[in-house]
Amino acid sequence: MGSSAENGTVHAPQGQPWLTRKAWAGNRIRSHKRWEVIILWGFAVVWSALSMPLAYVQIPKALARGETLVACIIGVMLVVAVGLLIGAIRTTRDARRFGDVALQLDPFPGSIGGHFGATTVLPVAYRPGLLFAATLACLHHSTRRTTDADNDNNTEVRENVLWQSEGMAQVRPQGDGIALSFRLDVPAGLPESEPAHGDHHAWRLTLESRSDPPLAFVRHFDVPVYATGEASQRLVADAVQHPAAVQSRKARLDEVVHLRRTPGGVDLYLPYGRTWQKNLVWLVFGVTFGGFGLLAGRLGAPLLFPLVFGGVGGAFTVWAFFALGNSLKVQFSPQGLRTDRRLLGFMLAWHQVPRRDLQGLQLVQSYTSQSGSRHTVWYRIRVALKSGKTITVADSLRGEAVAEQMLQQLAQATGLPVRAD
Repeated sequence: MGSSAENGTVHAPQGQPWLTRKAWAGNRIRSHKRWEVIILWGFAVVWSALSMPLAYVQIPKALARGETLVACIIGVMLVVAVGLLIGAIRTTRDARRFGDVALQLDPFPGSIGGHFGATTVLPVAYRPGLLFAATLACLHHSTRRTTDADNDNNTEVRENVLWQSEGMAQVRPQGDGIALSFRLDVPAGLPESEPAHGDHHAWRLTLESRSDPPLAFVRHFDVPVYATGEASQRLVADAVQHPAAVQSRKARLDEVVHLRRTPGGVDLYLPYGRTWQKNLVWLVFGVTFGGFGLLAGRLGAPLLFPLVFGGVGGAFTVWAFFALGNSLKVQFSPQGLRTDRRLLGFMLAWHQVPRRDLQGLQLVQSYTSQSGSRHTVWYRIRVALKSGKTITVADSLRGEAVAEQMLQQLAQATGLPVRAD
């Protein structure tokens, strides 16, 4: 089998494209961690080499001239440099602690219309209660070229989640460490892995610790997944049905929805402050961003600064305030549907629809949030009406499994059919 070091591919039998990628050919798939270390150290060194001499020379001069804004901007650059260095050191320590983590797939490759299963070994002492979540995602990478006001060409790369599933790995002792294994079902009809050039589809596996006390372990893997329809030969347990995964979904659902069965229906209450951690981050970001814009305006910066920073910060602040301050009350009864949306206790919107006008329930993807390589897909549930309109009856549902569980509970309680979006 000949190899091509230049493009990271090897020759493979026809009909087995996963064997053409060097990183996959041996069914020992390494994580992104080594590249994270290299890239982060590269950024840290370059940024520090630029910002530290600049800060040493220019901050005293700017303060002497009364140019406070210039000194603040250079100071922020210096803080970023320190943050990058700290991040690089922590990432390096993490990589050395857990070593070169690699997956062995079963089946190989992962199978659309079949199973995605994998095992790996970690140098961690076994103890009861160790939990590791495995999240498999099908992604679409798109590249878009744009032209700005100065006629400069820019390239924008986007990554969208098409499908995602999460479960818990089985953990057992092995030598001085532990062995992890998991298996996820992959539905038919999803796109296969494609070469990483231009617009393409890719599959990513994220493995992270959910133990208490935490191990601070997270690894991301680009994995081969193709429409082979193969099942795992050795991995029997479905990771989605792991007791810890079931409990995790229940806890996530209980955080955002209080459900009470009633004669002939169900009552839902989505309280103020649901998913407050995420929304509080957006609120702090919005206030900080907007405050920086206002400060820049007061210090004499060009009008563009307060307009852009203030506008973006204000939009995030308003959105976060609404997300934190709204509640939703839903009542399904034999007579029909009633919903009340309130903001800080004040009525914002309400609907009342007779039972005969309710056609079914729809599960809809609201948006995707991203932190590094980790994606979180948020869903809402709507009721479709005969008029063609829809009414939201549940939102802030984190992950497809949680949303599907809520959808099935509502369908069972109300007798309404589940309809495609």
